[in-house]
Amino acid sequence: MLFKRQEEIEERQQENITHIDNDYIDQEKTKKRKKALQKLKAKRRMGFILLFGLVLLLPLTYRLVDSMMLVRDMDTQIIEATKEKKTIEDKNQELNIQLGLLQDDDYIAKLARSRYYYSKDNEIIFSLPEDNQNKTDSNN
Repeated sequence: MLFKRQEEIEERQQENITHIDNDYIDQEKTKKRKKALQKLKAKRRMGFILLFGLVLLLPLTYRLVDSMMLVRDMDTQIIEATKEKKTIEDKNQELNIQLGLLQDDDYIAKLARSRYYYSKDNEIIFSLPEDNQNKTDSNN
């Protein structure tokens, strides 16, 4: 803004001054115009380079941000899968313990006698109300 104001002042001063038309003045005006054109071309070139760079950087930036979002989503999926794996391993360990117990004949006999009232030969089973209450509580 200050630069434009200074140009306006110089133009007004130029209007009041009469110029000598000779070769030197013409050469200086031509040099001045060429220099102004060169500055204008340099500004345009710089603007074009910046615009071109921006056009190149925008898709790359978009892809970078998109990749970062994808990596973050995959990280959360990995965390969830790790938690799920841990719970499955715990359940698998419990099932392996049960499998080992179910391969023991004494355990199976004890389990059948307690749950289904199977008895050994010449054995009498008495069912008390407290026992039935404990079984219904454990089933729920």
